[in-house]
Amino acid sequence: ARGPTPRTGSRPAAPKVLGQRFHPAMASPAVAPMQSRAALTRKSSHSLLTGVEPEVDGLISLNYYSGWTKPCIHYRVLGTEVWTDLPGLSFTKAESGEAFHAQIAGKGIEFVCNDGVPSGWDKAPGNQNYFIDRPGKYTLRNGRIEQQLNPPKAPALVVATEVGSTTVCLSWNPPDGMDEAEIGGYQVYRDGASVYKGDKVRTWVDKGLKGNVEYSYEVSTLNIQGVESPKCLATVVKTNVPGKPGPPAWLKVSATAPDHIELTWKPPFDLGGASVTAYNVWRAMPDAHPATAECVATIIGRDVQTGQDKDILEWKDTAVKQGETFVYQISAVHLPDSTMARSISQAQLVEELRRKASNSLLSVDEGENEGPRCESTVGKAQAMLKAPRMGDTEPHILLQAFNWDSCYNKNGWYNVVKSCVPELKEACIDMLWLPPPSQCVDDRGYLPGQWYNLNSKYGSDKELRELISELHGAGISPVADIVINHRCASEKDGQGKWTSFKNPDWERWAICRDDPSGDGGGAQSTGQNIEYAPDIDHTNKKVQEDSKAYMKWLMEDVGFRAIRLDFVLGYGAWFQEQYVRAVGTPYAVAEYWHGDVQVLRNYINATKGVTAVYDFPVYYTLKNAIHSNDFSGLNCGGRLPGVMGCDPVRSVTFVENHDTSHLEVVGGKFGDNNQVCRAYAFLLTHSGIPSIFWSDWSDRGGEVKKQLKALCQVRKSIGVHCTSRVNIAASQGGLYAAYVDGKHGTIAFKMGTNDWSPGGGWTVKASGHEYCVWTKGGK
Repeated sequence: ARGPTPRTGSRPAAPKVLGQRFHPAMASPAVAPMQSRAALTRKSSHSLLTGVEPEVDGLISLNYYSGWTKPCIHYRVLGTEVWTDLPGLSFTKAESGEAFHAQIAGKGIEFVCNDGVPSGWDKAPGNQNYFIDRPGKYTLRNGRIEQQLNPPKAPALVVATEVGSTTVCLSWNPPDGMDEAEIGGYQVYRDGASVYKGDKVRTWVDKGLKGNVEYSYEVSTLNIQGVESPKCLATVVKTNVPGKPGPPAWLKVSATAPDHIELTWKPPFDLGGASVTAYNVWRAMPDAHPATAECVATIIGRDVQTGQDKDILEWKDTAVKQGETFVYQISAVHLPDSTMARSISQAQLVEELRRKASNSLLSVDEGENEGPRCESTVGKAQAMLKAPRMGDTEPHILLQAFNWDSCYNKNGWYNVVKSCVPELKEACIDMLWLPPPSQCVDDRGYLPGQWYNLNSKYGSDKELRELISELHGAGISPVADIVINHRCASEKDGQGKWTSFKNPDWERWAICRDDPSGDGGGAQSTGQNIEYAPDIDHTNKKVQEDSKAYMKWLMEDVGFRAIRLDFVLGYGAWFQEQYVRAVGTPYAVAEYWHGDVQVLRNYINATKGVTAVYDFPVYYTLKNAIHSNDFSGLNCGGRLPGVMGCDPVRSVTFVENHDTSHLEVVGGKFGDNNQVCRAYAFLLTHSGIPSIFWSDWSDRGGEVKKQLKALCQVRKSIGVHCTSRVNIAASQGGLYAAYVDGKHGTIAFKMGTNDWSPGGGWTVKASGHEYCVWTKGGK
């Protein structure tokens, strides 16, 4: 007997629709090589392999609509490998209509139909075989298999198993007399409107309800074809009397100035069973006991005229002096009373609120009227930090504020960096690249797990926020290291695989199908795969939404002001563009490790210019020039090398980073102290945005730090920025020299063993081994 080749890929979970019809002339059967029945039986028979005959469980009844006069079905019962002899079992003509009929004993079948010769075949899409994986009545028409089901019945015994002031937990029994295999799910109605449509789980919790209110619930059954049953008898439930509202959400300092501090927040996630119509603002001194906090304002959170609660709430504290710092908290109030009013106009609003209050609000006990205070935030009366923007003409200097082993510092790395902020400010550094902030499987932060957990090997959530607050006060923009190409699960799933992600919650659907682990259930990766963590499917809408929300939270709530995108080779550049734009298009630099400038330009174009790149072509060229004392490679037809020479707005230049400092693939560290200082002298006096590596700044001794500080101050004084004009005066063996225009003056720069001078009228501002910096002008 000949058997069709089993189809590849995963089998559908339900057999109700399986493809479309193929014309017999177009589709030939996919068959196994010709063998004798005896040979096939010896090789594949279930009874010979196990000593047990295949179990027969149920009956499959198939109505087949075909233009053939004597069609046959060629099949095998699932659980066996033996196919029928060709052409197979003959269909019988139904008594009425055009259908042919066949009955087959078994728990499921794999099959194809033919014209009885067989010379014509009817197969599923892609020249595959049809499958039916459970007993029952089925119809095959025009390439589609549909199960013939009885009309679904309504669920039985719907009850409220638990009732709160804002929640109702419903439970119900399956329909009487309905096959469990035919049930696809259930639909819940509240007061006649559909509020939930789910799977076979027979419980559901309705949340966000009003307290002391009656609700009517009905439930219907959906069969596996999506047909809905009549609704069950209604169950009427009355919620409990309202309780305290939860703490307000997302409190943050939205703006500061020397004479005020502005706060914004959102309503509580749990309203406590009644509306929240007002908020109390609490203020305390830093490090003071919470009991000393004073209620300094009551904010009405509802439009009295329309009765609509406000989604975003704000308040400006003007009772501050320049430099003062305060700790703020907010509490939610169901219904304010006259004692909370702080002006005649507010007293009138309070009276109007009480007059129009609902029964839920009026039923709130006095002790349940005000909820707990939210998590605190700190505000300082000072000029607002100006965040960097792509292409602005500020003399930016970026410092990578960690190295490969910073996570092991016994004092906590965030505390170490915080102690250095005054020195960084003095050096005119205005951007600080911090390590990945989220909880992580590895120590260094590049295998993130729970995104919204900011406790890591570098320090606690509190320590990070304190550092960022300190940076804001010093006028330094914190740069977030965004690692979202890959992510590590928090728990194993039901199959023992690490695919259950928490905070935000995902399952294996978030992992790319071609992930090396083999555990992915998503789409194909849009970039390079990695071996050390699950590759995330950024084509998934939920992943996209969560990625944007996470980045927005880091910017708006935590206080980062620019971003670094880790391993952008791993997912599509178009997603990166979306994410950067979704958070307001802050300054963004991408880690695209490649030495070909055209490859980097292609990437920049793919993101439509919203990202800069680390300028690896300059890194390789400069390293070779300094080691060889031959600087001819720094002049590319009158332009500088790399992205620095063709798109300096999007060039971040560097001497070393946490990867190059320890990876032999780049030939080892950049060089000795003299070579490193010479390289920084070039970068800090030229276009692009220069980046200083923490180990070069802090671990090479006092003389190196002294030279770096002087070079940074020269850049700031002259106003050299990313698009400063560079006029190369010499680029040859033993000498590189150039003039660089800033906003406030001009730099003359020289490096190499040969002598060079810009002439009279210039002032030496910085110098070191085989380099010198002169200036004219400045401030």
